[in-house]
Amino acid sequence: MNLEIFTNVKVKLTHKERSVFANRSFFKGETVVTGRRVMILPQRTNHSFQVDFDLHIEIDEPGQLINHSCSPNTGVRNNEFGAYDFIALVDIPSGCKITFDYETTEYISITLPECSCGLSNCRLKTRGFKFISADIREKYGEFIADYLKPRFLITSLKTL
Repeated sequence: MNLEIFTNVKVKLTHKERSVFANRSFFKGETVVTGRRVMILPQRTNHSFQVDFDLHIEIDEPGQLINHSCSPNTGVRNNEFGAYDFIALVDIPSGCKITFDYETTEYISITLPECSCGLSNCRLKTRGFKFISADIREKYGEFIADYLKPRFLITSLKTL
């Protein structure tokens, strides 16, 4: 467990799960949570993070508990700990739930077949990076898993 980060965020039990909330305000571009790899997993699980096409890992809390949103307030960036940093995509006020888009790390997702984020732009299903539209990929820019970036660039060039 990454204790020093708990000054910046807190884990609370909501009506259906444990979730991560901002304990202070964050500015766009700030690191909200630094995830650290706990172990490499022999296969994907509902709680694993994909870091390469054939590599799934478990990360520590609180990163493990960040929930999905189709309109998240953080994006991911690979870090030196073999996991992901969760970077504020927008200014995040204190008390706000921290979210990221699972499709920015999972090439083909098994975790959340039906989305329940409830937002007006909800995609209803999370199928994985392979299936999201070019405009959604563009929206995240650099804040997707590194292993997906070459595939994203090739797809983008084909649409030019």
